[in-house]
Amino acid sequence: MDRTSAIRLSQAVPYFSTMIQGAPDNWDAYLRRAEAEHALNQREAATQDYGTAIRLHPLEAFLYLRRGRHYSTLHACDKALSDFDKAISLAPTSAPQGYNLVAELYSLESSVYSGCPDSTRRDPRKAIEAIQHAIALDSSRGGARGFVILAGAYASSGDLAEAVRLMKQALAVPGAAPSYREDWQRQLEEYQRALAKQGAKGP
Repeated sequence: MDRTSAIRLSQAVPYFSTMIQGAPDNWDAYLRRAEAEHALNQREAATQDYGTAIRLHPLEAFLYLRRGRHYSTLHACDKALSDFDKAISLAPTSAPQGYNLVAELYSLESSVYSGCPDSTRRDPRKAIEAIQHAIALDSSRGGARGFVILAGAYASSGDLAEAVRLMKQALAVPGAAPSYREDWQRQLEEYQRALAKQGAKGP
């Protein structure tokens, strides 16, 4: 993109608001304003704009994906999963070429099932099934990121030894996600400490 065409985040909300005033049925403008509001932590406004975009264009799977991710950051796990399920049901007819939207959605579902802050909403079995679906649909997800998500699912199920093994596999993938490697290393060490405590307690 030409830098002159870029909009600063601080200017994005009023920019898309002006677009909406001129075309109140422009679902894409509502989506883009919602994305800006999400980035600015304007939670209620973002939720409302995602909802309006979906009302105007209810058969677009990507809209449910984006609102689902928004709900996930708000720890509204049930709403996030509902949106991901809806997107999966729509995705076969709306996924752009070269991008497996369904695989992405299963990856997101797995993260919610394994990492929801509300422990009553976690389901390690579904987390493992979801990421395995993602890997089956998109072999690229069998790489480092897939190992990391699977590790989280197994850790959530209490299988810390498998979580440690998978995190080591992720870190062993050459050149994988360099910007995340420090976080992955910290996660591995956290699993290792938890596994050591588990072993110290004995059967």
